[in-house]
Amino acid sequence: MFKTYSHAELGPANVFGGRGARHWQFIELEMPHPWFYVELVRDYGDDVVGSMLMVPTVPILQQMLSELDESSWFAQAHLMSPGYLRGEKNWVMEPLIEVSFAEDTAGAMEGYLYKVEGGASYSINHTADHSNLKIIEIIFSAERDLQTCR
Repeated sequence: MFKTYSHAELGPANVFGGRGARHWQFIELEMPHPWFYVELVRDYGDDVVGSMLMVPTVPILQQMLSELDESSWFAQAHLMSPGYLRGEKNWVMEPLIEVSFAEDTAGAMEGYLYKVEGGASYSINHTADHSNLKIIEIIFSAERDLQTCR
């Protein structure tokens, strides 16, 4: 989850959004887990507006996908992955192809599998070799869930 601080909150500005919207100078990610950077597009009838969302977990991404309708859709999605996930030091943003729930051949180890553009795949729960994993459920698919316009 993302963490916010009261001293980082910006004053009210109705220019940027409706009632109840709050704005922050920065947010903090306390735990170095993968997260998603997605573009949500909203069609208001007379205007189509895209905004970027920082989605902290797979369950929240899944919930957001279920709430999309004819007037809202995802146009792009990226995986923000910490270096340890790739055996490196730095965070990297890569276009997201798929998020799935997978298990090993013994059915003993379950977890999320992240596939990105270029063919790489990452998992917190599985070994580096993902070839023997069985996909239980595809949660996000760029082919299925991303749209350029409606």
